[in-house]
Amino acid sequence: MPEPEKRSDKFTWTYALWLLPFLAQNWLYWLQPQWDWWTISLIVWVLTLIAVAGSLCINLAQRRWRRLVSLLIAPLLLLVLLRLLAAIGITSDSVRFALTKQTYLAEIERTDLPGGEQRFRTFVWDDTFLEKTYSTLVYDESDEVALPRGEQSTAWQQRVQTSCSEKKECVDLDPGPDEYVSVSKIGEHFYILDNYLPNAFP
Repeated sequence: MPEPEKRSDKFTWTYALWLLPFLAQNWLYWLQPQWDWWTISLIVWVLTLIAVAGSLCINLAQRRWRRLVSLLIAPLLLLVLLRLLAAIGITSDSVRFALTKQTYLAEIERTDLPGGEQRFRTFVWDDTFLEKTYSTLVYDESDEVALPRGEQSTAWQQRVQTSCSEKKECVDLDPGPDEYVSVSKIGEHFYILDNYLPNAFP
């Protein structure tokens, strides 16, 4: 007959649920961008750390090895799930864009350009310092933002300079030796430009 303290010792995936509040911020912060998400992130991180550390101590003290292993592999389970979702195109950025795309398109349609000039607009996408230092949603009707650095036309460069002077949201594909910029397509003519240091966006 098993010892009473080990009767509940079993493998479980439910520990992964403890980490969901920490991950949910990356999916939900844009619903209330005026909140202090840095403080919220810190509080959630501390509470999650306390819960995990407490459970580790309790399971160690009661020698519940299966639960202990379950707790340790919970982050791996979530990582695998997120990788699988990303592989089929479901990310926090793609979900947010799907829900807000019409708002951006409506604003772009109100842009009146002379002579059929191709539209170029930028929108703040992420400035909460959660995963990346700064992220910008770029609408580029010419799609030149996705070309290798230096292959953009003079007209494109002028559009970027105009956008920067009007909105103070500058797209800099060559920010400097200490910074890294990536451009990923998220929709037709829509791109997310990530800069991992803030100097590229004055």
